[in-house]
Amino acid sequence: MRRLEGKVVIVTGGGSGIGRGAALRIAEEGGYVVLADKRLHLADDVVREILFLGGKAIAVECDVTDENQIINMVDRTIDSFGSIWGMVANAGTSGSGWIHQTDRADWQFVLDVNLTGPFLCAKHTLPLMMEAGGSFVVTSSIAGSVVGAGGAAASYAVSKHGVIGLVKQIAVDYGSYGIRANAIQPAAVDENNLAKHSGEDSVNASTPLAKLPRPKAWLPIHRAGRVKEEYGATIAFLLSDDAGYITGSAIPVEGGYLST
Repeated sequence: MRRLEGKVVIVTGGGSGIGRGAALRIAEEGGYVVLADKRLHLADDVVREILFLGGKAIAVECDVTDENQIINMVDRTIDSFGSIWGMVANAGTSGSGWIHQTDRADWQFVLDVNLTGPFLCAKHTLPLMMEAGGSFVVTSSIAGSVVGAGGAAASYAVSKHGVIGLVKQIAVDYGSYGIRANAIQPAAVDENNLAKHSGEDSVNASTPLAKLPRPKAWLPIHRAGRVKEEYGATIAFLLSDDAGYITGSAIPVEGGYLST
């Protein structure tokens, strides 16, 4: 199935975790991928994987907290492929600590990466989608629906709630231009540094929820989600015309966590 044949998609945080899985799946479905990551060597590795499999991809160094780097990312995409169909705002970071223990600089950093980063991606890609339509997908989290999920910190939960609001606003404001916007809500990830932080937080009981007893298994499906086959596949679906009537939604991909 090649639902994204010839469509150009940017993936931030594309060098690892969900971003890598999404990039590989998008390429499998015929999309041209721009892997944006502040760790350029990781993005280059994924580009080599895609090229080896016969796909098309480039790597761009990009820190999503820097607007000039976002502008450069978009310019490089247009120079290489001529258009933008999809934007996957996936780059993210974790936080730690209760609100009264959180340093303002740490709070601001988490919001800059997890919320302002997707805003800047939207600001500079939406105008290029307005002529022919497109799809904007953000990686939120189960922490975007419930606070403290997996021991997540306050700054992380707030930022992941915020990006769901962002996609709803984009959906309303830009729907008439043929642009859709959605979020995915992952839980455990099999290739992700954030999972490590959440696990440590649960062990160390560094947030209020982590101190509570858990009478049920953390996930009804007792494993982490696969980055390409599950998270990447969901993102590719949301980018595709098969999701043409889905917009302003947050899609749980979380092994049943939100049902417990």
